Amino acid sequence: MRVVLLGGAGALAGVSGRFGPGLSLVQGAVPRLVLIPVVFRLALFVQVVWAADTVTTPVLWFGVAGYLVPNLLEIAWVFRRTTGIRPVLAADTTYTVVTSVAAALFAAHPSFADLLTLTWPNIMGTVMIWTLLRGALAGGAAIAAAVLLRYVLAALSGTAAPATWILLALVAAAATSLAIVVLVAGSMRFALGLGEQRGRAAERERHRRDVHDTVLQVMEALALPSPGDLRDPGASLDQVRRTARAHALRLRLSLEGDAPAEPGGLEHRLGALAVEMTAEGLRVDLVVLAKVTDVPESLVNALHDAAREALRNTLKHARTPRAVLCLEETGGVVTVSVRDHGTGFDLGARRAGFGIENSIHARLAEIGGAARIDSAPGQGTRVVLSAPLELRFPVG
Repeated sequence: MRVVLLGGAGALAGVSGRFGPGLSLVQGAVPRLVLIPVVFRLALFVQVVWAADTVTTPVLWFGVAGYLVPNLLEIAWVFRRTTGIRPVLAADTTYTVVTSVAAALFAAHPSFADLLTLTWPNIMGTVMIWTLLRGALAGGAAIAAAVLLRYVLAALSGTAAPATWILLALVAAAATSLAIVVLVAGSMRFALGLGEQRGRAAERERHRRDVHDTVLQVMEALALPSPGDLRDPGASLDQVRRTARAHALRLRLSLEGDAPAEPGGLEHRLGALAVEMTAEGLRVDLVVLAKVTDVPESLVNALHDAAREALRNTLKHARTPRAVLCLEETGGVVTVSVRDHGTGFDLGARRAGFGIENSIHARLAEIGGAARIDSAPGQGTRVVLSAPLELRFPVG
């Protein structure tokens, strides 16, 4: 907190950088804190004009051209581009000094005697901006510079020196800015902690899902009896060994971070899945009702992995040697369905296991899709996986 008080919101950008490039959004948003004092300026400008009964028409036009319009342009500039802290400070300080000196020179004329009143919102806003972005020390220096500027303006315009209340008002503005910085820092710290906590939880869940979908499923598949075990035990043993070696290699590459990218699109991946499941003892027929192209990789991975989980459930529980894998696309929604004519089960009487909840439903939800399971005892099972081609939620 001491760093934030001394360094202002600018220190938040430096602190957030230690958390990695994913928090560059924080660094880009820090300069936009100037919107708070700029909006304050506009409100104070309206209040000053409203309260000053002696404000003349030339003064109003000067105020609109020299104060209202530039502050609105500053808001638009900060919103439309992500800029650094230094350009914001330089531009705002230059604007305040130039307009204040111009107002003091005009105020020497009787028609513009009230112009100095309109410089007050800008000066206070600049003090707030320096305090917000650079901290208490810079805010103190800005207050001293603002008081000196007011004396210079009084000399140029031939008016009375500023009263003591001006110094108190500047101190109050700086204190308000520091309070805002503290609140922003506390909110950012809470958000970072919550994001880190949720990230760890998501990573643990993803790890559990990967273990379930690879190691556990393969081990269970290897333990299932096969008709070929009695006809040709040697061939069955060779198949078990090949499967074990292939999955062991895939797991090792995954642990080392060198897992190769899966080739081809969704149709190709589903075809390879059908071959894989057939080799493990479940004959899978792939039916493509409509060609699906330009499918995002994250969507391909999610649909492929969810379909694999559904087929492995068929292999383990359905007591049928065959299943149908269907692919289609309608109205921008890709649908992959898995159908078998096995034993089926009662959806109401059976609690969804880890695979159905996490490897199917949760995986589809991550890409903005959904999964539907239809089954009844003796009538087989149908799993429908659907997802929009345009992702509505980021994966992971």
